[in-house]
Formats: sequence, structure tokens, C-alpha cells
Amino acid sequence: MSVFQCPICGELMEALTNYHCASRHHMSRKELVYQHGMPKYVSPAMKREVQQWIRASQVITSLDYEVAQAAVRSQMRKS
Repeated sequence: MSVFQCPICGELMEALTNYHCASRHHMSRKELVYQHGMPKYVSPAMKREVQQWIRASQVITSLDYEVAQAAVRSQMRKS
């Protein structure tokens, strides 16, 4: 998986969207690209900050799963 980096703020995202451009930089995507250039295409295997972004953006971690499984097993034993 590769991601794009905003040319102004450096935020990493799946795609540079009009929403990001309007909410963060108060311009359309077209204006941002015209003034600041296209977003950089970044490969996660090469950049440490991209790997950190991927970890931070995950909703469920393995620990979350293990805790939930332990709780279910505990409830099953009580029954």
C-alpha cells in the first residue's frame, strides 16, 4: 500500500481530497495542486513516518482482539 503526502502540511492520506484541501488549507484541490504541486507518492516500506501513520490509523489492534477473546472465554466459564 502506498499513500500520498500533502505538499503543504505533509499529512499522509490515501488520496488528496477536496475535503482535506478545503478544511485544512481553505482552497480547492485544483488550486492547491496549481500553487504547490502534486502530492508526493510515498511507499510505506521506505518511510518510518508512514509506518507510524498506518499503525495509528488502525481501528482494531491484535491486543484489542485478544482482550475481547479473553472476556468471552471468561463469560463462557461462568455459564
